[in-house]
Amino acid sequence: MLNELSETFAVGETVHLWERGVRDNQLCGCSQPFASCDHWGPVGDAAFGGWDRLPIDEVIEKRWSVDRSRRLPQMFSAHRSSKPTQDQQDYLDYIVPVLVEAGAKAKSDRSGQDVVLLDSSKHLSAAALYSLDPRLDVRVLHVVRDPRGVAYSWTKQVERPEADGELMPTYDPKRTAGRWVTDNLGFKALAKLGVPTMVVRYEDFMVDAEAQMQAIAGFAGLETPADLSFLDGAKASLVAPMHSVAGNPMRFGAAEIKLKLDDAWREKLDAKARRTVTLMTAPVLGLFGYKR
Repeated sequence: MLNELSETFAVGETVHLWERGVRDNQLCGCSQPFASCDHWGPVGDAAFGGWDRLPIDEVIEKRWSVDRSRRLPQMFSAHRSSKPTQDQQDYLDYIVPVLVEAGAKAKSDRSGQDVVLLDSSKHLSAAALYSLDPRLDVRVLHVVRDPRGVAYSWTKQVERPEADGELMPTYDPKRTAGRWVTDNLGFKALAKLGVPTMVVRYEDFMVDAEAQMQAIAGFAGLETPADLSFLDGAKASLVAPMHSVAGNPMRFGAAEIKLKLDDAWREKLDAKARRTVTLMTAPVLGLFGYKR
């Protein structure tokens, strides 16, 4: 939905760009293979002289050694000292040119209009790492949902159309609950380190999407009030092209979606799993306005 705003450009989950895009040549959100995409091809040329010039295995290894949850203490330390480690800087010198050139390409395609890039990586480690680099103006839209709804969602099997029907991963509710606590507390800690952050609850968005969209646009530095003509009550018509390199299967092609609160977990999440998730997340639920 944010990609429908005229001043935005969705790049998808850039944490997966190296493997799913550059190495595996999976489909971009425009439905073209990454290597044939008329957005990402020029971005690689401008950033590195071509994607084939990259030592891709080395880049992937660097990403997995630096952009990891287990490396968050080092990243938070770098924020406090305002000085990335050499390994962090080495990886930033790969990913930042991609983001800078993606923005430049989108701006060129829009006759010089500035754009805000939408990176939907969702990884706390990526947000902590990217916000260390002064070449980027990183703002975190921290979207949170009832952990029992999140736990149920991650038990469902969903196909990844960009990967010949390969299924998205599923996770045990206990694992999801643990990550819900650590990630949400981590994003709060990142905000305390000075990274601009806006918290939006999924449930509040579904109740009043228009008001939430206007607030998000203001937080992102976009012109407000934003043009939300694609919204019609509880229906959103999504037609803007998308060059999302990875992410939710919904990114492929135009779509008309109903904005309806999904609380199927109340009936479909196993009672034992629901109790377990509630107990594990109980100390944090109140921070985000959820009840036990």
